[in-house]
Amino acid sequence: MNNDLSSYFEDPEFKDLLAKYEGMAESHTPTYFDAEELTDIAEYYAGQGEEKKAEEAIDFALRLHPTNTDALVFKSRSLCIKGKLSEAYQVMNLIEDPSDREVKFLKADLLMEERRMEEAEAIHLELAQTENESTEVLLDIIMTYMDANQKEYAAKWIGKLRDKGLNETNSQKFRDLWCDFCMTFGYPEQATQAFQLSLDENPYSIPHWNGMAKCYFAQNEIEKAHEAVDFALAIDENNLEALEVKGFCYMQNENYEEALAIYQRLLPQAQVPSRIYALLVKCYLDMEKATEAKTTCLEWLKQCPKLTAFEKSEIYSYIALCCFNLYQAEEGMKYIDASLNLEPAFRGAILQKGMLHLQLSQNKEAEELFQKVLDISPDDEQSEIMYNVANCYFFLRMFPETLEWCKKIIEGYPDEQMEALHMAACCYYSMFDIESCLKYLTRVWELGNHSFDEEYLNDKRFKHMFDNIALLNKRNRTKEE
Repeated sequence: MNNDLSSYFEDPEFKDLLAKYEGMAESHTPTYFDAEELTDIAEYYAGQGEEKKAEEAIDFALRLHPTNTDALVFKSRSLCIKGKLSEAYQVMNLIEDPSDREVKFLKADLLMEERRMEEAEAIHLELAQTENESTEVLLDIIMTYMDANQKEYAAKWIGKLRDKGLNETNSQKFRDLWCDFCMTFGYPEQATQAFQLSLDENPYSIPHWNGMAKCYFAQNEIEKAHEAVDFALAIDENNLEALEVKGFCYMQNENYEEALAIYQRLLPQAQVPSRIYALLVKCYLDMEKATEAKTTCLEWLKQCPKLTAFEKSEIYSYIALCCFNLYQAEEGMKYIDASLNLEPAFRGAILQKGMLHLQLSQNKEAEELFQKVLDISPDDEQSEIMYNVANCYFFLRMFPETLEWCKKIIEGYPDEQMEALHMAACCYYSMFDIESCLKYLTRVWELGNHSFDEEYLNDKRFKHMFDNIALLNKRNRTKEE
């Protein structure tokens, strides 16, 4: 397995190859390529998020070389990623040599997709035994489990590397793998320590400074993240990854104008423009600039015509959200229907359609869709959905309905109730029921160890309530004096 082709993709040799292929595609002039060359081109497009181009390249490879193992493996894995397992198996079964190393890894991937973990593990054990548990095969197996989000299996195989004597202090390969593992599964503190070891050895490594910045970002240590990414930019002020991370930091600090400036600078040179467009849209939405967000989404569709169905569906849902924020519900409904036509099971779009129904005073239809989303969502996402519904009612100033959903959260998810308590207090405040408002704020005060969190004091939804309460307290103190 070749886990990192990125350095090869920067070689002049590959760039010439890519230019030759794209020239052929543009001119529709048949040209011969080796299967390996076309598979590399497909890998490149897949890495850029250009799924359609990757498919076209691999399909061309299979027309020229219908029995090539690498091309068939790529095709089968692509179908697996799309959830087309039966088709993926059909393509895999066309491969003439089932004992090929890559074919075995592919079969394990398909089994993991079906959650047949013991069978996948058996294949990995056989591969490791065949290659005498070489460092290379252990690394490939670990990355396979990490890609499948299988933490326990990945940790088990990392233990095998440690048994071979590899660890964070004596192996850069292990250290990089360990950083990936920690960041994938939510251990940024341990990743920070490993990145620091790498930077002690090579203080001019931009990827490791960027990685360190992401670690700090994950720990909400934004100033340290700024410092780390600034070291990367001091080495190369035009490094695209560092600039993107810098934009994240600005967004976290709500310095949206600086973030926008960075993303607009990145957009013309971005290898994956869709990601930058998504960040621009998020900036505008966080700034409550729905008109600008909507305009950016429309530009996104125009400038990226070869988007996948899911990507288009997501953009349509963004536009629908903008329409909701702009009270353009009828127009928003057109976009959300377009989104659901492409991806009927897109839960976020179903939820947004309910929001738009609510804005159109079609309450029954809205409630049915809200319940549908809850019914088809996993247990660990239920509270988040309830918050989204409560926020929708709150945005539309439907305070009794907001309270109903807040109380569901408070009763059903006591460990996640803080925001719901604030929202309930603000509903009562807006309904001029000050006694009930104070009752909920007292619960917030007690849960917060006799203090109010700055996050909520400055939250735009609740700030007016807190500001007026503070003003009232000030007036009362003045009277007493």
